Amino acid sequence: MNKHKLILLVFFLFSIGFLFAQEKNFEEEIEHTEKQIQLLQASIKKNNEEIQKVTSQEKTTGQLLSITRKNIKDSRNLITAYDKKLNLYSLQLTNLQNAVDKNNKEIVTIKDNYKERSINIYKKKNTKMNSSIFTANSLSQAVYRIKYYNILSNINQEMLDKLKTTQFYNEKKKIEIKQLLNNVNGDKKSKENELNSLDKKKKYQEELLIKLQKEKQSIQTEITKQNTQINALEQLRKTILEQKKQYDIEQLDQLKKIKSNIKEFKGKLIWPVDGKIVKGFGPQWNSKLNTTLHNPGVDIAANPTASVRSIFDGLVTTITFIAGYGTTVIVDHDDGYFTVFTHLDNLLVTKNMLVKEGQKIGFISKESQVVHFEIWGNNQTLNPKEWLRDGYR
Repeated sequence: MNKHKLILLVFFLFSIGFLFAQEKNFEEEIEHTEKQIQLLQASIKKNNEEIQKVTSQEKTTGQLLSITRKNIKDSRNLITAYDKKLNLYSLQLTNLQNAVDKNNKEIVTIKDNYKERSINIYKKKNTKMNSSIFTANSLSQAVYRIKYYNILSNINQEMLDKLKTTQFYNEKKKIEIKQLLNNVNGDKKSKENELNSLDKKKKYQEELLIKLQKEKQSIQTEITKQNTQINALEQLRKTILEQKKQYDIEQLDQLKKIKSNIKEFKGKLIWPVDGKIVKGFGPQWNSKLNTTLHNPGVDIAANPTASVRSIFDGLVTTITFIAGYGTTVIVDHDDGYFTVFTHLDNLLVTKNMLVKEGQKIGFISKESQVVHFEIWGNNQTLNPKEWLRDGYR
């Protein structure tokens, strides 16, 4: 009987150790999942800060959309991590509850055995116990019987100790279950908040997509508009070159009266207006349109009351209006060289009028406050910086 009880006790202790090992695995998995959740939360926070930063810097909608897509991906991963953690909690709760139920059954068994053994010992205490010791045939037999009764008493004590240990373990598990339920409720609420956040992010993404589409359409419209303006001037240049062949003798005679050979004054020509170049010649990056456009001349910013002057002797051959450029004046300097002035108001010249170097042509448009200036020669647009005095200042 003694041996049987000892085996039960060892098995009980082994089962407790096994339960602790299982719980340890749960804790490790939950801890690993919690680290994933924290990393994802940190990433989402960083994404939100980046969105605020990009928004404050007025960057492109495309950048915001890229960050938002990453944010949505992180939110979905975070919700998945919450699901995994809640599932682990559920498994751990089941494990703990099974342990409690098993311990409760063990407690009942221990109590029943202890009750039965205590009753038997009590009944035999004053009769068979005492008589069996004192009626022993020898001293060694009496000693043996005393040891036997002591073993029974030790077994009872072990039962009591086991009962207390099991009850203590159960109380501990009940506390853990209560704490675990609190954790479950907390993570369920966090998951619900993240689901709401995900919905908002999806709506924000939809708004960005619509905005991006509108921006693309607007940019394409603006690019088409600017290309149309540039092409209009280019077409005008070609038309003038064709018309030049048809000049009458009077116009040719007038051209002979002007200072000729503008090529000899390359790098020495006066500026058409006192100001500063704000857009150079050639490929120019347009941050608003997020693209590169070719500028066939230079744009010079100046005081809106400043007058615009001819840079060389010539003949006014064209006065016209071009969409995007406004009132435009073109001066012929002979030998295939022309100068172009746009964004003008209050003209002081007329078509077929001879102008001298430095003569006022008109004034800068108050609306634009910029003169777009071009030089044509050799059947192409030339870089005005190479022709103006201190053009690279």
